[in-house]
Amino acid sequence: MNNFCKSILVMLTLSLATPAFAQQHEDVKYSNGKILLQQQRYEQAMAEFLPVTSQGNTYAPEASYFYALAAFKAKKYKESQEMLQQLKSQHPDWQQMSDASYLLANVLFERSNFDEALTQLQQLNSSELANDAAGLERFYLQKISDKEAFEKLIQRYPNDAILAQVYADKLMSGWYRPEDKATLERLVNKHNLDKSKYRNAAARRQQGYNVALLLPFQLNQDLNQNARKNQFVNDLYAGMQLAQDSLESQGIKLNLYTYDAGADTATVSRILGLSEVKQMDMVIGPVYKSSARIASRFARATGTPVINPLSQDAELAGQNSNVFLFESSVATQARQAAAYAYSTFSPKTAVILFENTKDDTTFAYFYKEHFKKLGGKIKTYKKISSSQTSATASTFNKLNLTDVGHMAVFSEKMAAAVNATSKLQASAAKLPLVTYHKWLDINQISLRQLDNLEVYFISPKYIDSTSPAVKSFKQRYINRYNITPSVYAYAGFEMLYYYGSMLQQYGSNLTQALLESGIKPGALYPAVGYTNRSSRNELRPDNQFVPITKLENLQLMVVNTVY
Repeated sequence: MNNFCKSILVMLTLSLATPAFAQQHEDVKYSNGKILLQQQRYEQAMAEFLPVTSQGNTYAPEASYFYALAAFKAKKYKESQEMLQQLKSQHPDWQQMSDASYLLANVLFERSNFDEALTQLQQLNSSELANDAAGLERFYLQKISDKEAFEKLIQRYPNDAILAQVYADKLMSGWYRPEDKATLERLVNKHNLDKSKYRNAAARRQQGYNVALLLPFQLNQDLNQNARKNQFVNDLYAGMQLAQDSLESQGIKLNLYTYDAGADTATVSRILGLSEVKQMDMVIGPVYKSSARIASRFARATGTPVINPLSQDAELAGQNSNVFLFESSVATQARQAAAYAYSTFSPKTAVILFENTKDDTTFAYFYKEHFKKLGGKIKTYKKISSSQTSATASTFNKLNLTDVGHMAVFSEKMAAAVNATSKLQASAAKLPLVTYHKWLDINQISLRQLDNLEVYFISPKYIDSTSPAVKSFKQRYINRYNITPSVYAYAGFEMLYYYGSMLQQYGSNLTQALLESGIKPGALYPAVGYTNRSSRNELRPDNQFVPITKLENLQLMVVNTVY
């Protein structure tokens, strides 16, 4: 074969191989992009997807959508919008176009382009995403603070029932003026809204909302014997009373009805069977697990929202959409901490040690599983028993911290804390350590030591003592009760203030209220909220914001984002 023929053969071989090579290259890029997206490495995912989005590529529609999703997660809304518009233009018959419309609406809402966002959502009215679209619309419309802008949307979309309902809610929560009467009546009649809710709202606000407090005051027992045991209840209630005063100064009236409800299930059943309790707008309590289950059945039967004030056990809520924990559950605390560690520390590897107790073992398990789910790797996962001092010290001394992104230690014991900090001081002072807030109370370790190390604390009850709101509350509390507030007093105030504000704005439809309000700064807490933003604002039964704190110049600071 002469050289010319050989050249022709080589060229033909290459021309035949190139499409296959290109397809393989697309496959790799597309697969890498999906892995990076799952690992929340959004900008890297965008870089992988981008070459595959060009028209003619096999994966172009899917890659375009995932690129836009990664851009949205990275808060690059302009890039996300442009890619979704390209997807709609180039691939109008793509089978998952409803997902693209939903995401585009979300992007447009984030860019405050409410008009175009509503146009996108109207395309989903008959799709399987209709319910999700309705929730998304409510969530963002609730954020509009410009009454005139809202009125223009009402005029442009007269048949949008959700738009009408949210506007009616806003009228009742403060926008209403006498000249709005005709508009409100028209919306109520056209969209078949609850007439009793909207036409009697003004009178209802004057009467106030009724809240039952089922707390273990133990008034029938010896006061001297139970004073210290019940101090947490007294503090909780004292904080609630101050919240009641604060709300009333803003025109929000709450009527508190107290019931002495301890662990005795028969007593709790009797209280919840009272006709007056069945008419309450909300129930806070009871505290103990045995009686909390009875309250859960009460919530399911009556539709009355029930708030467990202190529990961190998400199982108490179960699948009941009317039961909520004011606290973050253990599972949520662990998952949020793991998510922060994964997104913040590199490499994405962890060493996890935990105390040989049920609570610490459970916490470590949820932390490990979520870190792995995000794409992280666990290099060491080991149980310790701090009562065995020499064995505990040996475990820490033998740790291999090479190529470890961070260490997590879940134990409140002094021995575990001392050994962990000693290990880091000796060999890896800059290695991040994730642990409980209670380490700040261990006297054998100074705040300076913790400040010098990279220690991150899981602080679900964090209060910023330097904030003006906290200082004001503390002074008011001292003036009224002649004692400094405890963590329960702060919790009582935040709890009633938060839910009282919800009642004023939404009435007793707490599920919808929590879904629409999202995660936002609290009165005293860094933030409170029940929505999971990573799952289309899915509602959860416990507080989804868990403060992660760190000492900076001996001052404790929140380091994770407050939405």
